[in-house]
Amino acid sequence: MTSFVSFVFVTANLFLWFPLLLLAAIVRFVVPVGIVEKATYQVVDSVYRLAVNIDAWWISNVLGIELEIEDHMDVLSSLAHSESPVVICNHQSWFDIFLLQTLISGRGPILKFVIKVELLWVPVLGWICLALNFPRLNRKGDVRSRSRDLNSVESASLTLGKEPGGLLIFPEGTRFSEEKRVVRCSPYLHLLRPKAGGLSVIQKSMSESTRILDISIRYNPGDANCWRCMSSAVDKIQVKVESFQLQDVKDATDWLNQRWSVKDTWLASHQTIL
Repeated sequence: MTSFVSFVFVTANLFLWFPLLLLAAIVRFVVPVGIVEKATYQVVDSVYRLAVNIDAWWISNVLGIELEIEDHMDVLSSLAHSESPVVICNHQSWFDIFLLQTLISGRGPILKFVIKVELLWVPVLGWICLALNFPRLNRKGDVRSRSRDLNSVESASLTLGKEPGGLLIFPEGTRFSEEKRVVRCSPYLHLLRPKAGGLSVIQKSMSESTRILDISIRYNPGDANCWRCMSSAVDKIQVKVESFQLQDVKDATDWLNQRWSVKDTWLASHQTIL
């Protein structure tokens, strides 16, 4: 019952702000003038941030989930609303999105994330992703689809310089499961092998001074299920935040594999959150 109420609350929160987001998107498309575009960006930023804060309040005060954050570099406190970082993270649950929005957009820039094109057919959520112009991937695996996907990421990267906001990518490409780990012959115990295509494109299209936020999310065994998180059955989720610059990435594949090795070790060392 709590999961259902949470789902209704989150959906209602999205639906409440959708008309404003849609109006801003239409105005920006019809009147592509600098001052008008800037005004619509400000509307989108304010609406997005308000919706995230409402969800964050529900997560903390109603669901009672405590975020145990390991941030030795004080990355989160140094985020600016006008910043346009790249955010990479391991992916285990749909609930990851709510956590990342709470962590990043609650303090700094709004987040755009790469979505599968099928998500556009999901009522309310898909419409909002379309209104916000989130980059869309086909994920079909053929050469033509991969080329379109990389072009979509490149377009989103170029847009960030014009429209402030972070770009979130999940290098694993899908949510982790033990079955997928075995089938894909992942060399990691708690992660799927990361794909470097998106980061490689970002390297070519964004400034070397662009900040990369590497976030690791750790759930207790069984807690990664989104419905369980929304049922108030989860007490604590652990998060680790690290910061790098795009200039630190010489080879995207090598860099991601190195980060994933560190991430896997961290996940293994925190088997149970007390």
